[in-house]
Amino acid sequence: MLVNKGHMRLYAEKATGRFIGAEIVGPAAEHLAHLLAWAHQMKMTVPQMLDMPFYHPVIEEGLRTALRDADAKLKA
Repeated sequence: MLVNKGHMRLYAEKATGRFIGAEIVGPAAEHLAHLLAWAHQMKMTVPQMLDMPFYHPVIEEGLRTALRDADAKLKA
C-alpha cells in the first residue's frame, strides 16, 4: 500500500487556465475519467477544479495532486 501506480497528465490553456483534456493510465482510472469529462463539459478552469472537495483516502486525491501541479505551472 501507499505506492503510487499509474500516470496522469493534465492539459490546460496557459492564458485562461481552462482545463482542456487529460491522459490517465492506471488502476481505477475510470473513477477519475468521469470527473475530468464533467469538468471539460462545464469548461472549468484548473483553479475552479481545485475548489471542488477532495476526500481522503480515495483515488481522486491523485487528481488533486495533478491539479495543484498544473496550477503552479500555469502561474509560472
